[in-house]
Amino acid sequence: MTKLSKYRVSPTRSNDAVCRMMADAEKKSTMMLTAGRYDGRRVELNDRMLYNFGTCSYMGLDRNLELQKAAVDAVFAYGTQFSISRAYLKCPMYTELETLLQEITGRPVLVAPSTTLAHMAALPSLLRDADTVLIDQFAHASLQMATELLHDVPVRLVRHNRIDLVEAAIEELSTSFERIWYVIDGLYSMYGDFAPFDEIADLLERWPQLHVYIDDAHATSWLGLHGRGGALSRLGFHSRVVVALSLNKAFAAAGAALVLPDEEVKARIRRCGGPMLFSGPIQPPMLGIALASAKRHLTSEHSLAQVELIKRIDHTLSTTKHLGLELATQHRTPIFFIPHDSVAHATDHVHALMLRNFYVCPSAFPAVPMNRPGVRFTITLHNQLTDIDALIAAALETLPREYGRKQSRGQAAVQSSC
Repeated sequence: MTKLSKYRVSPTRSNDAVCRMMADAEKKSTMMLTAGRYDGRRVELNDRMLYNFGTCSYMGLDRNLELQKAAVDAVFAYGTQFSISRAYLKCPMYTELETLLQEITGRPVLVAPSTTLAHMAALPSLLRDADTVLIDQFAHASLQMATELLHDVPVRLVRHNRIDLVEAAIEELSTSFERIWYVIDGLYSMYGDFAPFDEIADLLERWPQLHVYIDDAHATSWLGLHGRGGALSRLGFHSRVVVALSLNKAFAAAGAALVLPDEEVKARIRRCGGPMLFSGPIQPPMLGIALASAKRHLTSEHSLAQVELIKRIDHTLSTTKHLGLELATQHRTPIFFIPHDSVAHATDHVHALMLRNFYVCPSAFPAVPMNRPGVRFTITLHNQLTDIDALIAAALETLPREYGRKQSRGQAAVQSSC
């Protein structure tokens, strides 16, 4: 496969950097941890209950009794597992789930075992030898992995959210390739920033060769009508857009939903997408939860819960601004990132917050660029406003010395990459 890239890091360099970072974080007890008790709002680590600001269960449905009961009911109906390849026989809950998800999204839906396997099934099935790919440098690792399966299809990394560079690349490649695929996240999982949907819509109108593949895992459930996410809310009317939603994270089940332009594309991926044939199915307990969650997403109760989460997000943004805690971005999402000038400072900050009984996550390469580490925290419906206020106060109190000057440089570097 031809790689038209000046940004990719060699596997050896990447693995060495990751191992060093993980070893250091493990020594400081900030990663590679094992939880004890967990009630959503708090998680037990080392015999202490910490306020939980690390989960991606943004809607707090992971502790929902209705969903828990659905898992039990599914086990009694179909067993603990339905151990048959979907190429031969599928559990009937799949059909009901895809029907409900089509009602949620307004488009044909194919359920996959995970977002990673969804990408690995969809991209090789969608792309042809005469196509090429542009992939955002911050696109999720699962998307980067899936592009490695595109034999004979050139893949080029492009700077994060730089639509001017994307258009320049489209113009350059348009005479050599039949279709140009732009592969992105709808909501980026580390910095919490959205893709520039309006600019992408404009590109789609002006470049008929352009197709867009979007991993919108982190916007599923908490955003958009019935939780269809940001990408479908903004670009769902385009026939040249494919979106992958997560049934994990805020949806609180397992698997992924490929939202496709028509039934023909759905059938192609279903029949020849590798993981659709050889990977294990979603097992009955999680299918039962997914069905219960999908039904809930179609109710007014879910819409009201979305409003409650937005209130928490807005409260976090206003409080951090008022108290002077600088964030990497100001996008209205449940993901927040405090930039640091080194991995050591980031892990030290996480450790200090854990001593204050707050669980947050250090973020470093390869999740973020090597020179842009930081502390990532998330807001969910498990968090109370008093919890959020206490975390922000503690984050300010435990910042490294001379952090203000270094943080300003770090934030400028993050913004320049966008």
